[in-house]
Amino acid sequence: MNIYWTYINRLQVLCKDVIRVGSLKDGGKEICVDKPYKPKAPCVVYSFGINYQFDFDYATVDLFGCDVYAFDPSMNRSTSRITEHIKFYKWGLGGEDMVNNYGWPIKTLSSIRKELGHTDKPIDLLKIDIEGDEWHAIPQMIASGALDDVKQISMETHFLSERPSSPKNWGSIPLPGHLQLSALRQLYDAGYRIFMRERNMWSHQQWPSIRGFITNVNEISLIRPVKK
Repeated sequence: MNIYWTYINRLQVLCKDVIRVGSLKDGGKEICVDKPYKPKAPCVVYSFGINYQFDFDYATVDLFGCDVYAFDPSMNRSTSRITEHIKFYKWGLGGEDMVNNYGWPIKTLSSIRKELGHTDKPIDLLKIDIEGDEWHAIPQMIASGALDDVKQISMETHFLSERPSSPKNWGSIPLPGHLQLSALRQLYDAGYRIFMRERNMWSHQQWPSIRGFITNVNEISLIRPVKK
């Protein structure tokens, strides 16, 4: 727990120009717009986890002119085109292609890229907010090579239980958290570095051996530094 908490709160690389894309509240993300990382049309953005809030997706189109592919299997909405530049898919992101216990179609990033014809198109920005399933998805993304040309990731991380004293952990992942630490290490080994972190005050708990309260839902944004 100490390792996890320390890691996600430590910046690893400097982005000089960071902007908020979307809402100032939950749903918005901090994006690096330094020259090597700023999305520039034509660009591709994948946005996982919408929950009926498309403000990030609209802002991404307005700011950068990207084509945004939005995904959320939990919404009562069928696959459809939202605008000229935003297409919605009723799919979830996970570590394997499957239908989960809710009857939702879950796909890996590599399967989605193949199905959408994006295996040869770099992804400028990957936004992930999938309620703990990020820890299942990340190892597959790396092992399959689906992250090899992803320039930037903005991700909400989940640790421990969804609510204080709840027996249900985010993503149904058991303690002590080796899967989360392994996924973060794999991102690091793949070249990604954290340039921003933000604590989500919606969910906080007290952990043994850590003084005071901590947030078990946190935002991190990562880039893969360009070699000079």
